[in-house]
Amino acid sequence: MINKESREKVLVVDTYSQKSLHEMFNASLFLMCSMIFKKVELRISKSSYENYLKIINRESPKNIEYNNVWVIAGNGRFSLLIRYLFSALQNIKYLIISPKDTVLVFPYNNLFSLRVLNFLNKFCKKKILVFCHGEMEGIVVDVEKTGFLHRLLLKLARDFFLNKKVKISEGLYFSVLGDALKQNISEIVDDGKALKFISVDHPYLFGGGIKKIKDDAELRIATVGTINKTKGFFSFLEFAKKINSTIKEKVKISIVGSCTENSNLFNGSGIELSSNSSALLNRDDFNNRVNELDYILFFYPKNSYNITASGAIMDAINFEKPILALKNAYFQYVFKKYGSFGFLFENINDMVLKVEDLSNNKSLPNIDFISLKNKFTPEALSTQLLNELFRIGFLE
Repeated sequence: MINKESREKVLVVDTYSQKSLHEMFNASLFLMCSMIFKKVELRISKSSYENYLKIINRESPKNIEYNNVWVIAGNGRFSLLIRYLFSALQNIKYLIISPKDTVLVFPYNNLFSLRVLNFLNKFCKKKILVFCHGEMEGIVVDVEKTGFLHRLLLKLARDFFLNKKVKISEGLYFSVLGDALKQNISEIVDDGKALKFISVDHPYLFGGGIKKIKDDAELRIATVGTINKTKGFFSFLEFAKKINSTIKEKVKISIVGSCTENSNLFNGSGIELSSNSSALLNRDDFNNRVNELDYILFFYPKNSYNITASGAIMDAINFEKPILALKNAYFQYVFKKYGSFGFLFENINDMVLKVEDLSNNKSLPNIDFISLKNKFTPEALSTQLLNELFRIGFLE
């Protein structure tokens, strides 16, 4: 346990998330804060707090105090926009009312409030840490390819992080989930902004992964979760169609989860779909299907996850399943720092060749998943966060 005698309080505010949004990261962060500070005040939605309690599957630490904030429900475009705007107003309120001796942590980076928070903090002089997630892709991707709300969010991200006229206030810092991501961001933003980033690896609360020993000779591989264009849907199709027809008799390719693309595109691919490919599986069905796999597949585009982390590979570690994936900066970083747990490929053809080899010799790699899991627990990574808070002067 980290000595917390000199660290009084942290205020953790998430006025946007509800239900399962970022649930694993948030739950882990709350526990990390409880190990660093004497008192943790949570200001989050009721549904987020209920999910947090389910995930930790035990009594919440006694130094965590919860207070409900109202979060706009719904996932339609209009509901999301209103949620962002209302969340932004609440974020500004918490900046103003938080005591000066309290560290203010935002687990979710609401881009609608960022410019105002930065401006006000030049006068408020609070210690603020904002955790960054997928919204950071907005500073490197094409803003013309998505809907109105996404284009607006991407524009807000670029106008803040890429605008050299914007100077980040003294007490405002951002955290990304990995040293490689921090390095990649430093190559995109100006030097002044690069100094405002810290790095803490993606924490995870492991449990529920049960390794099954199967008695069949079939190689079972699948994508897990939602598969769509941005997550490499067409690369997945290409991969499946390139596998030799004689090999396909020994390989079962499927989707454990949902697909948002037209199911007719799967014709002739050999990919097995559920009866309703657009529907989400319930948790028990999902767990059972993942447990039956030999490998989990990832087809994220090569230029993705250069500045954001992927919680999906944490799911693979949780279920103790090795991965077969196209290379990207984040996957390579995790393999190099913590050890490999599968195979990374330069292209689809190399992945196909590996699958064909595995179908003939289905011996799974010897991976110490227990040791790997221990490296990503909140207990292990709380030291990372503590050291970074000391480095930027948030703790003394």
